[in-house]
This record gives sequence, structure tokens and C-alpha cells, in this order.
Amino acid sequence: MSAFPVGAQRQRRRLVATSICVALGGCTPFYELAPDVRQRIAAESDGLSPKISDHEDVRRVAERAAHGVLADPAPIAVRDGSGLADYIRWALDRNPRLQARVRDIEALGMRVPQVSSLGDPMLSLVPPTGDLVQTAGGAMQAAVGLSQGLPWPGKLETLGKVAEHVVRIAISNLDTERLRVVADVKQAYFDLYRARVSIDVSRALEVLLQRVRDSAQSRITTGLASQQDLLRTEVELYALTNARLDYEQESTTARARLNVLMDRPVDARLPMPGPLEAAPLQWRLLALLQRADEFGPQLAALRTRIEADLLRVDYADLAYYPDLGLGGLFTFIASGGRSPVADGSDVWNLNLGVTLPIFRDKLDAGVLQRNAEAIASVHRYRDGRNRVVLALQQQLARVDADYRKAVLLRDGILPRADQAVRVAQTGYDAGTVEFATLLAAWRRLFELTLDYHRALAALEHGVSEVEYLAGGDLPREEPREIQEDER
Repeated sequence: MSAFPVGAQRQRRRLVATSICVALGGCTPFYELAPDVRQRIAAESDGLSPKISDHEDVRRVAERAAHGVLADPAPIAVRDGSGLADYIRWALDRNPRLQARVRDIEALGMRVPQVSSLGDPMLSLVPPTGDLVQTAGGAMQAAVGLSQGLPWPGKLETLGKVAEHVVRIAISNLDTERLRVVADVKQAYFDLYRARVSIDVSRALEVLLQRVRDSAQSRITTGLASQQDLLRTEVELYALTNARLDYEQESTTARARLNVLMDRPVDARLPMPGPLEAAPLQWRLLALLQRADEFGPQLAALRTRIEADLLRVDYADLAYYPDLGLGGLFTFIASGGRSPVADGSDVWNLNLGVTLPIFRDKLDAGVLQRNAEAIASVHRYRDGRNRVVLALQQQLARVDADYRKAVLLRDGILPRADQAVRVAQTGYDAGTVEFATLLAAWRRLFELTLDYHRALAALEHGVSEVEYLAGGDLPREEPREIQEDER
């Protein structure tokens, strides 16, 4: 075991490396991350634990995870008044998918100084072994040399810029993942709303059906109805209980999804979602596409990839230029040479090397490869943009259909279905309406009520997908300046 602790050993290694760098004239990278990228990485990693500079903590956490041991996240106090905005905030702060993306960005940021710095110098030793050179001034005893490769000016800087663009792509991917998490939280929340409301509706209409059963029981007692009416009511009540079991399973699943997105235990308690109202999304396709181009991280990542490919083309062009090598050799000479003026002075010399980029076919192929990759990225951007347009158009059509369906059910169909049940109930009590008519009216009211709340949940589902594609939250009304521009 080493006599020095791990931290002391690391400091000694850094001291030695620093000394060599000073001897070579410095090891500063030829390119550094742009300030906005550095600030973004610092902002994203702030508050995460452990820090990547905490070597011991990193190793401990990683080793424990490798053995299946994960630290429990800090608990969240979800109060009865908590709602969708709270869930989104907690998910953005705690979701492991997002934290993994941040760590990826940190790792890629550390690549920039690595690829834009000179390679390690080569220290060579010639020990006093074998047949060493004999000179008139004395016999060669040993030699020590130091050499450094020097790429053509611009190569390391270009590599640093490429690495920085890779970081920018990763940042856009993080923003896309963040939008995806927000959409997932919203959809899980509205699924929970739909399931919980379905349970409440089934219970409310169960009370109504029990009144129907009581009415049938009274008519049977007076001889105005058959036992079959009562049996059919009991069957409907059992069917309603069976449906409610499905709704409870849907509620459990939606709650588990929502908790997992917030990194909470899957069975943790959540309050009942608040009521929903049908609100239209008054945006047009061209305005949304413009917004997706301007703010959408998905398309931004594709454009940044094109820029990175252009830099790779520049680097391939630089391959036509030679790289240099600079070195020095210090030779130790023993005294006692044959020359009468021999004094045994040591010898030193410098040497300069240069690569010969003479294999033109290889170099030309490298440039053509990068050209093809750049054009491929252009096509991927066009394809990505087309996919966004298609997805936006489909989601807008669904949102519009769900909104109109919800409004039609709320304002036109449900009031009449409820009235039909009341009229049928009155008629049945009076003996003018068949029991089958009353039961059909009740069943229709139940189905339409569920359809209304499903349409509300589907509407919000669609809006969340539109926001994911368009790059963030949208006001329900399109901004006036965009409307005027389109006109």
C-alpha cells in the first residue's frame, strides 16, 4: 500500500504534469468552451450531488449502485392543494432521466479541453546498455530526449469547436427530454383525472340506478311490474361495480406513473385532480411551425448537427497540411576521449520532424466522407421538420375534434340525456314507460357522461403533445402579432 493517501498522490501527479507543461511552454487548450455553454452547464449541474469533482463520493455512489443499492430520494410533502404545476416542478427537479442528461452534458463538456490540447509529450531514455557510441570527445554514457507533436495550426481549435457543438446538441437533447417529461406528467395527470372522475361518475349514477331499483321494487310489491325488472337492475348494478374496478385500476396506474416521474414511491398518495373545462387551442399550423423552428430544441439539435458536420469538413481539409514534431536530445559523454582537446562535454541537439500527407486518395476520401455526412444531416433536418409539421397537423386536428366533442356533449347531449332519464323515471313510476326504456336511458347517460370527461382528458393530452412539438407551454389563444403576420 502506498505511503501517500489518494489525495496526496493525485496532487503529486498534478505537480509533475504541471512541471512538464511549464518546461514545454504551457499546456493551455487551443479552444475553450464558449461562455454561454459554460454557464449553461454550471446552471444545470448546480444542486446535483455528488459533484463530479468529488472523486470519492462519485466512486462510492457508483459502486453502491452497481450492487443494486440506491439512496432514497428526499420525500415530497404533497398537500391536498397540490396540483399539476407542482407536479411539473417536482418532476423537473427530481426526474432521473433529466439528471442523467445533465451528467452527459458535463461529460461532453470535459471532452473539449481533451481534444483541443496538445498530445502528451514523449520522454525517451537511452540507458548505458549495449554498444554505445564512441566519440573523439569520449564515450556516450546515456541520453535523454523529449519530443512533442505539433498539429498544423487550426486543427486542435477545429476539434474543440466540434466537441463544443456536440455539447450544444446534448443541451438541446436535454431540453427536448425536459419537454417530454412535462408532457408525460401532464398526460399522467389527465389520465388520473379521467380515472378518478369515472369512479365518481359511476358512484353518482349508481345512486340513480338504486332509485330505479327501489322504484321497481315498489311496483313489484303493488303488482305493477315483474321480478324481471328488479333482476335487470341488479345486473346493471353489478356491471357498474365491475366497471368501477377497471377505473380504480386505471387510477392506480396513472398515480404510479405520476409518482415515478417525480421520483416518488409508486403507491404514494396524491390528491384528487381539479376539475377541467373545455378550452380551445386557437393556434394555426404555420404559427406553430414557426415557433417550433424558433424555440423547439428538437429542430435546434438537428441544425447544430449540420454546423458540427461543417466543422468536420474543415478539419478534413486541414488534413492536407502536415503536422510537425519538435524534440530535443541530451547525450551524456564520458571524459577521457582520444582527442587531445577532449573535455568530455555533454552534447545536446534539437530535431524537427514533419508528416508527409502524400496519400491523396485517402485525404480526398476523408473530405468526401465529411461532405456526405453534412448533406445527410441536411436531409435529416428536412425530415425532422416534416415530421414535426405532420405531428402538429395531426395533433391540432385531434385537439379540435376533442374540443368540439366536449362542447357538444356538455351543451347539447348531456342535458338532454339527463332529462331523458328523468322523464323515463317519471313515466315508469306512472306506468306509461317500459322498464327497458328507463334502463336504456340511464345507460346512455352513464356512457355519455364518461365520454365527456374522456374528451376533456383527450383534449389536454393533445395540447400537451402540441406543446412538446412546439417547444414549450402555449397560451390557448394565438398571439395577435402572429395572427397579423399570417394575414
